[in-house]
Amino acid sequence: MKTDPRTVAPPRLWFADNLRIALTSLVVLHHVAVMYSGLPLWYYTEPPTSAAAGAVLAIFLVVNQAWFMGAFFLLSGYFTPGSYDRKGPAAFLRDRLVRLGIPLIVFYFVLSPLLHAGSPPEPYLDAIGSGPLWFVLALLVFDACYTAFRLATARRPRPRERAARPPALPMVIAFVAALALGTYALRIVLPAGTWVPIVDFPTSSYLPQYAAFFAAGAVAYRRGWFHTVTPRAGWAGFGLAAGASVVFLPLALAGGLEAWMGRGTLSSLFFALWDSSFAVGAVLALLAFFRSRLDGQGPLGRYLSAHAFTVYVIHAFVVTAAGLALGAVAWPTPAKFALVAAVTLPACFALAGPIRRLPGVRRVL
Repeated sequence: MKTDPRTVAPPRLWFADNLRIALTSLVVLHHVAVMYSGLPLWYYTEPPTSAAAGAVLAIFLVVNQAWFMGAFFLLSGYFTPGSYDRKGPAAFLRDRLVRLGIPLIVFYFVLSPLLHAGSPPEPYLDAIGSGPLWFVLALLVFDACYTAFRLATARRPRPRERAARPPALPMVIAFVAALALGTYALRIVLPAGTWVPIVDFPTSSYLPQYAAFFAAGAVAYRRGWFHTVTPRAGWAGFGLAAGASVVFLPLALAGGLEAWMGRGTLSSLFFALWDSSFAVGAVLALLAFFRSRLDGQGPLGRYLSAHAFTVYVIHAFVVTAAGLALGAVAWPTPAKFALVAAVTLPACFALAGPIRRLPGVRRVL
Protein backbone atom coordinates (compact mmCIF):
# COMPACT_ATOMS: atom_id res chain seq x y z
CA MET A 1 0.00 0.00 0.00
CA LYS A 2 1.37 3.41 -0.97
CA THR A 3 2.10 5.73 1.94
CA ASP A 4 0.74 9.24 1.81
CA PRO A 5 3.85 11.44 2.15
CA ARG A 6 1.78 14.06 3.93
CA THR A 7 1.30 11.71 6.91
CA VAL A 8 5.03 11.01 7.33
CA ALA A 9 7.08 13.28 9.57
CA PRO A 10 9.54 15.30 7.44
CA PRO A 11 13.28 15.30 8.16
CA ARG A 12 14.24 17.50 11.11
CA LEU A 13 15.30 21.01 10.19
CA TRP A 14 18.10 21.56 12.67
CA PHE A 15 18.69 25.12 11.54
CA ALA A 16 15.07 26.04 12.26
CA ASP A 17 15.42 24.54 15.75
CA ASN A 18 18.59 26.56 16.29
CA LEU A 19 16.88 29.73 15.12
CA ARG A 20 14.06 29.06 17.58
CA ILE A 21 16.63 28.73 20.40
CA ALA A 22 18.13 32.09 19.39
CA LEU A 23 14.71 33.74 19.25
CA THR A 24 13.76 32.37 22.68
CA SER A 25 17.01 33.72 24.09
CA LEU A 26 16.27 37.10 22.52
CA VAL A 27 12.84 37.13 24.20
CA VAL A 28 14.52 36.74 27.59
CA LEU A 29 16.99 39.56 26.83
CA HIS A 30 14.16 41.71 25.47
CA HIS A 31 12.27 41.49 28.74
CA VAL A 32 15.40 42.21 30.77
CA ALA A 33 15.72 45.37 28.67
CA VAL A 34 12.07 46.25 29.31
CA MET A 35 12.67 45.86 33.05
CA TYR A 36 15.48 48.42 32.99
CA SER A 37 13.96 50.75 30.40
CA GLY A 38 11.60 52.42 32.86
CA LEU A 39 8.62 51.56 30.66
CA PRO A 40 5.65 50.32 32.75
CA LEU A 41 5.44 47.10 30.75
CA TRP A 42 6.93 44.52 33.13
CA TYR A 43 6.22 43.11 36.56
CA TYR A 44 9.15 45.01 38.05
CA THR A 45 10.82 48.03 36.46
CA GLU A 46 13.59 50.49 37.19
CA PRO A 47 14.20 53.84 35.50
CA PRO A 48 17.47 53.99 33.55
CA THR A 49 20.29 55.75 35.39
CA SER A 50 21.18 57.89 32.37
CA ALA A 51 19.50 59.23 29.25
CA ALA A 52 22.05 57.42 27.09
CA ALA A 53 21.27 54.05 28.72
CA GLY A 54 17.56 54.66 28.28
CA ALA A 55 18.02 55.54 24.61
CA VAL A 56 20.10 52.42 23.91
CA LEU A 57 17.53 50.18 25.57
CA ALA A 58 14.69 51.89 23.67
CA ILE A 59 16.45 51.34 20.33
CA PHE A 60 17.12 47.71 21.24
CA LEU A 61 13.43 47.19 22.08
CA VAL A 62 12.08 48.93 18.97
CA VAL A 63 14.39 47.02 16.61
CA ASN A 64 13.57 43.69 18.28
CA GLN A 65 9.84 44.36 18.20
CA ALA A 66 9.99 45.06 14.50
CA TRP A 67 10.76 41.47 13.58
CA PHE A 68 11.47 38.83 16.24
CA MET A 69 7.93 37.81 17.15
CA GLY A 70 7.06 37.70 13.45
CA ALA A 71 9.91 35.21 13.07
CA PHE A 72 8.37 33.08 15.83
CA PHE A 73 5.03 33.06 14.01
CA LEU A 74 6.73 32.15 10.71
CA LEU A 75 8.35 29.10 12.30
CA SER A 76 5.08 28.13 13.98
CA GLY A 77 3.19 28.47 10.71
CA TYR A 78 5.78 26.38 8.90
CA PHE A 79 5.35 23.38 11.18
CA THR A 80 1.54 23.61 11.32
CA PRO A 81 0.53 21.93 8.00
CA GLY A 82 2.66 18.85 8.60
CA SER A 83 1.28 18.41 12.10
CA TYR A 84 -2.28 18.78 10.81
CA ASP A 85 -1.65 16.29 7.99
CA ARG A 86 -0.29 13.64 10.35
CA LYS A 87 -2.92 14.01 13.10
CA GLY A 88 -6.10 15.15 11.41
CA PRO A 89 -8.24 18.08 12.60
CA ALA A 90 -9.53 16.63 15.89
CA ALA A 91 -6.21 15.32 17.17
CA PHE A 92 -4.40 18.43 15.94
CA LEU A 93 -6.69 20.78 17.87
CA ARG A 94 -6.64 18.53 20.93
CA ASP A 95 -2.84 18.56 20.91
CA ARG A 96 -2.78 22.36 20.53
CA LEU A 97 -5.22 22.79 23.41
CA VAL A 98 -3.04 20.63 25.64
CA ARG A 99 0.37 22.02 24.64
CA LEU A 100 -0.71 25.65 24.40
CA GLY A 101 -4.00 25.96 26.26
CA ILE A 102 -2.91 24.46 29.59
CA PRO A 103 0.21 26.67 30.01
CA LEU A 104 -1.86 29.70 28.99
CA ILE A 105 -4.63 29.01 31.51
CA VAL A 106 -2.17 28.30 34.34
CA PHE A 107 -0.20 31.45 33.60
CA TYR A 108 -3.30 33.59 33.10
CA PHE A 109 -5.10 32.68 36.31
CA VAL A 110 -2.33 31.48 38.65
CA LEU A 111 1.16 32.61 37.71
CA SER A 112 0.31 36.13 36.54
CA PRO A 113 -1.28 37.06 39.91
CA LEU A 114 1.83 35.73 41.66
CA LEU A 115 4.04 37.94 39.50
CA HIS A 116 1.84 40.94 40.31
CA ALA A 117 2.01 40.28 44.04
CA GLY A 118 3.60 43.40 45.42
CA SER A 119 3.15 45.89 48.18
CA PRO A 120 0.26 46.44 48.16
CA PRO A 121 -0.81 43.45 46.02
CA GLU A 122 -3.06 44.13 43.05
CA PRO A 123 -6.67 42.92 43.09
CA TYR A 124 -6.95 39.45 41.57
CA LEU A 125 -9.02 40.55 38.56
CA ASP A 126 -6.45 43.24 37.77
CA ALA A 127 -3.55 40.82 38.15
CA ILE A 128 -4.72 38.06 35.82
CA GLY A 129 -3.44 38.14 32.27
CA SER A 130 -1.49 36.32 29.60
CA GLY A 131 1.74 38.29 30.05
CA PRO A 132 4.44 36.95 27.70
CA LEU A 133 2.08 34.07 26.84
CA TRP A 134 0.02 36.37 24.62
CA PHE A 135 2.07 34.64 21.90
CA VAL A 136 0.56 31.29 22.92
CA LEU A 137 -2.94 32.78 22.86
CA ALA A 138 -2.34 34.11 19.35
CA LEU A 139 -1.04 30.72 18.21
CA LEU A 140 -4.18 29.02 19.48
CA VAL A 141 -6.31 31.45 17.46
CA PHE A 142 -4.19 30.99 14.34
CA ASP A 143 -4.24 27.19 14.70
CA ALA A 144 -8.04 27.29 15.00
CA CYS A 145 -8.25 29.47 11.89
CA TYR A 146 -5.95 27.11 10.00
CA THR A 147 -8.10 24.14 10.99
CA ALA A 148 -11.23 25.95 9.81
CA PHE A 149 -9.53 26.77 6.51
CA ARG A 150 -8.47 23.14 5.97
CA LEU A 151 -11.95 21.85 6.75
CA ALA A 152 -13.55 24.41 4.43
CA THR A 153 -11.22 23.45 1.57
CA ALA A 154 -11.11 19.70 2.25
CA ARG A 155 -13.00 18.80 -0.94
CA ARG A 156 -10.80 20.83 -3.22
CA PRO A 157 -8.51 18.71 -5.40
CA ARG A 158 -5.03 18.32 -4.03
CA PRO A 159 -2.62 20.69 -5.83
CA ARG A 160 0.07 19.23 -8.02
CA GLU A 161 3.44 18.65 -6.42
CA ARG A 162 5.76 21.53 -7.25
CA ALA A 163 9.51 21.58 -7.38
CA ALA A 164 10.84 23.46 -4.36
CA ARG A 165 12.01 26.92 -5.31
CA PRO A 166 12.48 30.16 -3.37
CA PRO A 167 9.85 32.89 -3.66
CA ALA A 168 10.46 35.25 -6.56
CA LEU A 169 11.58 38.80 -5.82
CA PRO A 170 8.30 40.37 -7.06
CA MET A 171 6.41 38.11 -4.63
CA VAL A 172 8.61 39.26 -1.74
CA ILE A 173 8.14 42.92 -2.67
CA ALA A 174 4.37 42.48 -3.00
CA PHE A 175 4.27 40.77 0.40
CA VAL A 176 6.18 43.64 2.02
CA ALA A 177 3.96 46.27 0.38
CA ALA A 178 0.72 44.52 1.40
CA LEU A 179 2.00 43.99 4.93
CA ALA A 180 3.06 47.63 5.27
CA LEU A 181 -0.31 48.92 4.04
CA GLY A 182 -2.22 46.56 6.31
CA THR A 183 -0.10 47.58 9.29
CA TYR A 184 -0.50 51.27 8.49
CA ALA A 185 -4.29 50.89 8.24
CA LEU A 186 -4.56 49.03 11.56
CA ARG A 187 -2.42 51.62 13.34
CA ILE A 188 -4.91 54.32 12.38
CA VAL A 189 -7.26 52.60 14.84
CA LEU A 190 -4.71 50.92 17.14
CA PRO A 191 -1.56 53.06 17.39
CA ALA A 192 1.61 51.45 18.66
CA GLY A 193 1.40 50.81 22.38
CA THR A 194 -2.39 50.45 22.46
CA TRP A 195 -3.53 47.84 24.96
CA VAL A 196 -6.63 45.87 24.00
CA PRO A 197 -8.59 44.48 27.01
CA ILE A 198 -9.33 40.73 27.19
CA VAL A 199 -7.06 39.99 24.22
CA ASP A 200 -4.18 41.30 26.37
CA PHE A 201 -1.71 41.74 23.51
CA PRO A 202 1.04 44.25 24.34
CA THR A 203 1.69 44.84 20.62
CA SER A 204 -1.68 44.72 18.89
CA SER A 205 -0.40 47.11 16.23
CA TYR A 206 1.75 44.24 14.90
CA LEU A 207 -1.14 41.83 14.38
CA PRO A 208 -0.94 42.08 10.55
CA GLN A 209 2.70 41.00 10.71
CA TYR A 210 1.98 38.08 13.03
CA ALA A 211 -0.92 36.77 10.95
CA ALA A 212 0.91 37.30 7.65
CA PHE A 213 4.07 35.57 8.85
CA PHE A 214 2.10 32.61 10.21
CA ALA A 215 0.34 32.24 6.84
CA ALA A 216 3.63 32.66 5.00
CA GLY A 217 5.12 29.89 7.11
CA ALA A 218 2.30 27.51 6.15
CA VAL A 219 2.81 28.35 2.46
CA ALA A 220 6.57 27.95 2.87
CA TYR A 221 6.04 24.40 4.12
CA ARG A 222 4.00 23.41 1.07
CA ARG A 223 6.43 25.01 -1.37
CA GLY A 224 9.63 23.91 0.30
CA TRP A 225 10.94 27.44 0.80
CA PHE A 226 12.99 26.62 3.89
CA HIS A 227 14.90 24.03 1.84
CA THR A 228 15.73 26.54 -0.88
CA VAL A 229 16.94 29.54 1.11
CA THR A 230 20.38 30.34 -0.25
CA PRO A 231 23.15 32.65 0.98
CA ARG A 232 22.28 34.90 -1.96
CA ALA A 233 18.71 35.22 -0.67
CA GLY A 234 20.13 35.94 2.77
CA TRP A 235 22.25 38.79 1.45
CA ALA A 236 19.22 40.12 -0.41
CA GLY A 237 17.29 40.05 2.86
CA PHE A 238 20.11 41.83 4.64
CA GLY A 239 20.12 44.47 1.92
CA LEU A 240 16.35 44.90 2.25
CA ALA A 241 16.58 45.38 6.02
CA ALA A 242 19.54 47.75 5.80
CA GLY A 243 18.07 49.73 2.91
CA ALA A 244 14.76 50.18 4.71
CA SER A 245 16.64 51.39 7.79
CA VAL A 246 18.52 53.98 5.75
CA VAL A 247 15.52 55.20 3.72
CA PHE A 248 12.27 54.68 5.65
CA LEU A 249 13.34 54.91 9.29
CA PRO A 250 14.71 58.48 9.13
CA LEU A 251 11.57 59.57 7.28
CA ALA A 252 9.43 57.98 9.99
CA LEU A 253 11.31 59.67 12.82
CA ALA A 254 11.47 63.04 11.08
CA GLY A 255 7.86 63.72 12.07
CA GLY A 256 8.67 63.54 15.78
CA LEU A 257 8.81 60.89 18.49
CA GLU A 258 5.04 60.40 18.56
CA ALA A 259 4.02 60.70 14.90
CA TRP A 260 5.39 57.29 13.84
CA MET A 261 3.08 55.42 16.23
CA GLY A 262 -0.03 55.65 14.05
CA ARG A 263 -3.23 57.67 13.66
CA GLY A 264 -2.80 57.93 9.90
CA THR A 265 0.24 60.19 9.88
CA LEU A 266 2.75 60.15 7.04
CA SER A 267 5.42 59.22 9.57
CA SER A 268 3.42 56.13 10.58
CA LEU A 269 3.27 55.06 6.92
CA PHE A 270 7.04 55.29 6.64
CA PHE A 271 7.42 53.41 9.93
CA ALA A 272 5.13 50.64 8.67
CA LEU A 273 7.23 50.44 5.50
CA TRP A 274 10.36 50.24 7.65
CA ASP A 275 9.27 47.56 10.10
CA SER A 276 7.62 45.44 7.39
CA SER A 277 10.71 45.59 5.17
CA PHE A 278 13.04 45.10 8.12
CA ALA A 279 11.09 42.07 9.38
CA VAL A 280 11.05 40.30 6.01
CA GLY A 281 14.68 41.14 5.31
CA ALA A 282 15.95 40.14 8.75
CA VAL A 283 14.10 36.82 8.73
CA LEU A 284 15.36 35.98 5.23
CA ALA A 285 18.92 36.81 6.28
CA LEU A 286 18.71 34.72 9.44
CA LEU A 287 17.11 31.75 7.73
CA ALA A 288 19.92 31.74 5.15
CA PHE A 289 22.61 32.16 7.81
CA PHE A 290 21.29 29.42 10.09
CA ARG A 291 20.72 27.05 7.16
CA SER A 292 24.25 27.47 5.82
CA ARG A 293 26.16 27.76 9.11
CA LEU A 294 24.07 26.25 11.91
CA ASP A 295 22.27 23.26 10.41
CA GLY A 296 23.17 20.69 13.03
CA GLN A 297 22.95 19.96 16.74
CA GLY A 298 25.01 18.23 19.38
CA PRO A 299 23.79 17.17 22.83
CA LEU A 300 23.71 20.76 24.11
CA GLY A 301 21.77 21.98 21.09
CA ARG A 302 19.23 19.18 21.46
CA TYR A 303 18.77 20.05 25.14
CA LEU A 304 18.27 23.74 24.37
CA SER A 305 15.82 22.94 21.58
CA ALA A 306 13.77 20.53 23.70
CA HIS A 307 13.48 23.08 26.51
CA ALA A 308 12.99 26.32 24.53
CA PHE A 309 9.20 26.44 25.02
CA THR A 310 9.57 25.79 28.75
CA VAL A 311 12.00 28.71 28.93
CA TYR A 312 9.44 30.90 27.20
CA VAL A 313 6.82 29.96 29.80
CA ILE A 314 8.99 30.35 32.93
CA HIS A 315 11.35 33.20 32.03
CA ALA A 316 9.10 35.95 33.43
CA PHE A 317 9.67 34.57 36.94
CA VAL A 318 13.42 34.28 36.54
CA VAL A 319 13.82 37.76 35.04
CA THR A 320 11.59 39.38 37.65
CA ALA A 321 13.29 37.58 40.55
CA ALA A 322 16.71 38.69 39.33
CA GLY A 323 15.51 42.28 39.02
CA LEU A 324 14.06 42.27 42.53
CA ALA A 325 17.23 40.72 43.95
CA LEU A 326 19.33 43.56 42.55
CA GLY A 327 16.77 46.25 43.26
CA ALA A 328 18.70 47.72 46.19
CA VAL A 329 22.05 47.66 44.37
CA ALA A 330 23.00 51.15 43.13
CA TRP A 331 24.67 50.14 39.88
CA PRO A 332 24.42 51.90 36.51
CA THR A 333 21.76 50.48 34.22
CA PRO A 334 24.22 48.94 31.70
CA ALA A 335 25.94 46.99 34.49
CA LYS A 336 22.66 45.70 35.88
CA PHE A 337 21.39 44.75 32.44
CA ALA A 338 24.61 42.87 31.63
CA LEU A 339 24.61 40.97 34.92
CA VAL A 340 20.93 40.03 34.86
CA ALA A 341 21.17 38.98 31.21
CA ALA A 342 24.26 36.84 31.91
CA VAL A 343 22.56 35.14 34.86
CA THR A 344 18.94 34.73 33.77
CA LEU A 345 19.48 33.29 30.31
CA PRO A 346 21.45 30.19 31.38
CA ALA A 347 19.34 29.96 34.55
CA CYS A 348 16.13 29.70 32.50
CA PHE A 349 17.49 26.81 30.43
CA ALA A 350 18.98 25.12 33.52
CA LEU A 351 15.66 25.29 35.39
CA ALA A 352 13.68 24.08 32.38
CA GLY A 353 15.12 20.57 32.68
CA PRO A 354 13.96 19.82 36.25
CA ILE A 355 10.61 21.48 35.56
CA ARG A 356 9.96 19.25 32.55
CA ARG A 357 10.81 16.18 34.64
CA LEU A 358 7.95 16.88 37.05
CA PRO A 359 5.08 14.39 36.73
CA GLY A 360 2.79 15.26 33.82
CA VAL A 361 4.67 18.39 32.83
CA ARG A 362 6.52 16.91 29.84
CA ARG A 363 3.16 16.12 28.18
CA VAL A 364 2.45 19.86 28.20
CA LEU A 365 5.86 21.52 27.99
